[in-house]
Amino acid sequence: MRTNRLALTHVNVMSPQAGMWHKAGDAVLADNGTIVAVGSSDTIADLAMHQNASVVDYADHPGATCYPAFMDAHLHLDLYGFSLLRINLNGVTSLEDALACIGDAGKPDDGGFIGGDCWDDELWKSAPHRRYLDAMYHDSPVALSRKDYHSLWMNTAALKATGLWASDQFGPDLLPCDMEGPTGIVHDAAMTWALARLPQPALSERLNALKGAMSHLLSLGFASCCSMDYGIFAEVQQLATAMEGEPRLRIWQAVGVDNLDAVVNLGLSSGFGSDFLRVGGIKLFADGSLGSRTAYMQRPWPGQQGGHGLRAYPSVEWLTERFNMASEHGWWIWIHAIGDLANHEVLNAFAAADTSLSRGNLHHRIEHAQFLQDEDIPRFADLGVAASVQPSHLDLDIGKLATTFATPHPGSYAFRSLLDAGAKVAFGSDAPVEDPDALKGIAFAAFRTRPGEQPFQPEQCVTVEQALTAYTATPQELVGMAGRRGAIVPGQDADLVVLAHDVLTAHTPEEIRGAHVLTTVVDGRVVFSATR
Repeated sequence: MRTNRLALTHVNVMSPQAGMWHKAGDAVLADNGTIVAVGSSDTIADLAMHQNASVVDYADHPGATCYPAFMDAHLHLDLYGFSLLRINLNGVTSLEDALACIGDAGKPDDGGFIGGDCWDDELWKSAPHRRYLDAMYHDSPVALSRKDYHSLWMNTAALKATGLWASDQFGPDLLPCDMEGPTGIVHDAAMTWALARLPQPALSERLNALKGAMSHLLSLGFASCCSMDYGIFAEVQQLATAMEGEPRLRIWQAVGVDNLDAVVNLGLSSGFGSDFLRVGGIKLFADGSLGSRTAYMQRPWPGQQGGHGLRAYPSVEWLTERFNMASEHGWWIWIHAIGDLANHEVLNAFAAADTSLSRGNLHHRIEHAQFLQDEDIPRFADLGVAASVQPSHLDLDIGKLATTFATPHPGSYAFRSLLDAGAKVAFGSDAPVEDPDALKGIAFAAFRTRPGEQPFQPEQCVTVEQALTAYTATPQELVGMAGRRGAIVPGQDADLVVLAHDVLTAHTPEEIRGAHVLTTVVDGRVVFSATR
């Protein structure tokens, strides 16, 4: 029988109550994964001694502050794990440096598949092309995912291996070509086609990737996440079982809409599973992305001759039918929508769905909601649809927005407007698109600025308190865990994070980013402890 007890003493214990953060005490005691007491350090230390509890004392860390552990409402656990293992071009600022990184990786040109992640041509003066990869790899197929995971950069060997070299299935918007053939840059549907025809990683490699992702997230103060990669539930389930007794992350795993009929026939529904692995929502896509200029927009993308982006669904009626089927069988809807027209039509589908679906069920979410029309902002609250957004995207998107639009889009990253309208807003990172760092996300949500720059659309800044809530209590509420996780009160699960100082008193983004994680506790066990 499990008998682990843990006390944290001489630490500011901050917990949300009725939407406000307050100091609940300066110590907390957990027994068998449940918070049993919050109070003074003397009282908790006395209880810990009598109950033979382990004690972590922060007396030597003045300012140390304990919060409910972070939850990332939207990341790609599988992709993030592989980004830690493969060629990673995140933050590389030129084509020349990208090619140097690829070469430094030392992958042999022996015919084996070479993968990589996170290149961003928005930072480069020269455009990527297959010929640059061909000069390095003639025999090995190379496919590198763009930072937004809506495009691939491929060499000729990969284009031929996937059948795209001579394909007439995709138009120039998805498979651009020059006089010699495909340029090697493929978007969205063509990317999906290619990925399905490239070698898949071995199970052992996937498990290593997932385990690495989990370990890093624990070090950043996360106890839970919503994983948007689908088709890997069996692997995640195997890993969750194999890691019993090891530091683990609580995972809510998305299911692709293509599997909706299958999971309904199996009698499954959202929330099924164990404390460390549950099925989450049905994942759908409404459009593409900002970086690839494939988000579905009301106005044409500048310089694209009338192109409004990608609409990834046949009709609003089709969406409505899928929404109804999912909700009828107990499934939450998690739908990717970035462009303002995509968000508008997705909200139309929610409005057209059955009343039980479209009002009052905050488990249903729009993922990203990056661009919104003014009239659509209040519809989130009116329809009971939450906004699952990623403030860290502003790190790179501030520059993209400035160069793409002649004037700022008034509804871009409209966090304040959504909250003011009564919508539930949860924060995530979209890792590996951005770093899965809650402190970075809180800083961008509250200040919307990069070093040395003025805030971007400062009217959309939220308070630090609201940002912290969006990384703790709100995402737990959206997966049905309100009252069980997201606060530090007796009876709730002991999922905690201790930071070096209280971010709620921060007046600059640098103060927030500097509040590094000292300790992460999941299920009443210390799963990460900083050495510094």
